[in-house]
Amino acid sequence: YTGVYEMKKHTDSGFTFDIKEDHAAVMEIDGDPQIVEIPEQIDGVPVTELAEYLFSGKSCQVIRIPLGVQKIGRYGFYNCRNLEELCFSSDFTDLGSGAFTGCHRIRRMEVLMNDEQSGLKEILSEVGEELRVHLYGKVEAMLWFPEYYEEGVENTPARILMTEVHGSGLYYRNCFQGKVFHFLEYDKRFEMARAQESSDFLREMVYGRLNWPTGLTEQAKIQYEQYLKEHIEQIASDFIRQKRGEELEWLLHTYPLTPDQRELFAGLMDQANASHASEILSMLMEYQRVHFPSRRRSFDL
Repeated sequence: YTGVYEMKKHTDSGFTFDIKEDHAAVMEIDGDPQIVEIPEQIDGVPVTELAEYLFSGKSCQVIRIPLGVQKIGRYGFYNCRNLEELCFSSDFTDLGSGAFTGCHRIRRMEVLMNDEQSGLKEILSEVGEELRVHLYGKVEAMLWFPEYYEEGVENTPARILMTEVHGSGLYYRNCFQGKVFHFLEYDKRFEMARAQESSDFLREMVYGRLNWPTGLTEQAKIQYEQYLKEHIEQIASDFIRQKRGEELEWLLHTYPLTPDQRELFAGLMDQANASHASEILSMLMEYQRVHFPSRRRSFDL
């Protein structure tokens, strides 16, 4: 007898818990739900742990892990093939080995930052896919991590197998000191991303850093702004095509077009009209009224 009271409890919401005196672990989840929201407490006891293989083979698309969960067991998400979005807090710092093996569809992470330290580095090191990571709480930032993959290449004369890394994603995942993320190191890698990543990816990375500039130095800001201004026509056109009016409005008001870009603006108006994007077209007409007023004919008397 250890002196620690422990019980197993199954809830109507489909969770089975191991409950000790001061904490609880989620041991099983019933069925195959698309969206899973782990409760923060059970019977007044905080949930602090997720068991090994908890989500293994399930079809969950979104998993929300609450404040207070500190540990995820080995292979916790093993072959969770449909997982697209993961939400967790910086309380989580202990990730078991192989936790995300087989999770190839994950694209978004929401991380509540109560502390500078988090388990984000461990997760990123296991997920090689392109990721959008939204940090919020004590800091707010929208960070994009490029894809990368490793390939074994045989060096026949030497009879050894060498590992080649493709994509800039691995370098972006090394922007940590211990468990603390370093924005300065992240921004230093932009030239590498610019050389290797797609224009779609770079658009989102640049927009994320300029719109949520946590930790952004003046030097880093200049490099992102330079890219944005060089590609402003394409970026604005993409936002119209994707019907992202809020992002387009941010772009045009933060970096106003100059008088010699009148033709560029006219093209955006035509695109919005052809796309039947009425709200965007209305915003552009107001922008035109302020920035590109109609030229009036003048007469010499």
